[in-house]
Amino acid sequence: MSFYSSKIHELLNFQHQLLSAFSQSYPQANDFTHLLNFPRSGMLVVDGQRWKFAKHGLGLRFEREEPVPHLVVDMHDQIGDCAKVDWWGLTLFLESMGITTQRADAERAVLEHNRRTQ
Repeated sequence: MSFYSSKIHELLNFQHQLLSAFSQSYPQANDFTHLLNFPRSGMLVVDGQRWKFAKHGLGLRFEREEPVPHLVVDMHDQIGDCAKVDWWGLTLFLESMGITTQRADAERAVLEHNRRTQ
């Protein structure tokens, strides 16, 4: 498994865990199109890790507060589908780990991932 493939897999696992925990904690938040009934912000504990979240636009940004590193998982598009990843979300996730990546590399990695999984 390539470096990007493993990081995409890791990001997708976090997205799934976070969205599952969010849905359990906020069952009334069911408007995945406009997020009208979503809380603006809050806190979740997932597998002993403390995450804060904030609603923005049509997405949720999750930031892990404990343990370090303070990872960022930004589900800014198609939030109801935690199996989706795009170059922007991958870039933010990698940068939160201290890994700099170029947009073209992230786009290529996501396209390759999408080809393999379709």
